[in-house]
Amino acid sequence: MTDEEFDKFLSEAVDELHEKQEILQKEYGLGNFSRWWFEQNSATLQFFNEQDSLCLEANVIHIGSFSPKSNTWKWAWSNDSILPWLRQRAEKLRELEVITGFDLFNQENTFEIEGESMAWELAAMSVKHLSSIGCYRAPSSQELGPTSFLAIVDFK
Repeated sequence: MTDEEFDKFLSEAVDELHEKQEILQKEYGLGNFSRWWFEQNSATLQFFNEQDSLCLEANVIHIGSFSPKSNTWKWAWSNDSILPWLRQRAEKLRELEVITGFDLFNQENTFEIEGESMAWELAAMSVKHLSSIGCYRAPSSQELGPTSFLAIVDFK
């Protein structure tokens, strides 16, 4: 891709993700639940209400993690803290290097990015490439801990 083609691809991916996120919020109430839980063994993202009742379950693909403390990104496919079969599901994201010509999509180590807005851009391009219905930004329980980005494949 030329720089112009990449800019267009990125812009389309961000616009598409914005539309998808609005639909997820309106139709499923995403962003309005009391708590969430990511079950790695089943690749299931669960959302609970104030009474701690399960309200919504989604099948997800872990995209990557952003650390606000260091402004760094780590792809899920290269993250040893993620179960091997989940890393394997995220391997498809490496195809973005061939598509775009940018080697950052094939970086095995943590690398520096320009803040959370760039993390959302990486997530947007990933959601587009995976043909997912949206994304969930799963915050850390630790202050300035890593934030996980999960592509929502579908709902159970």
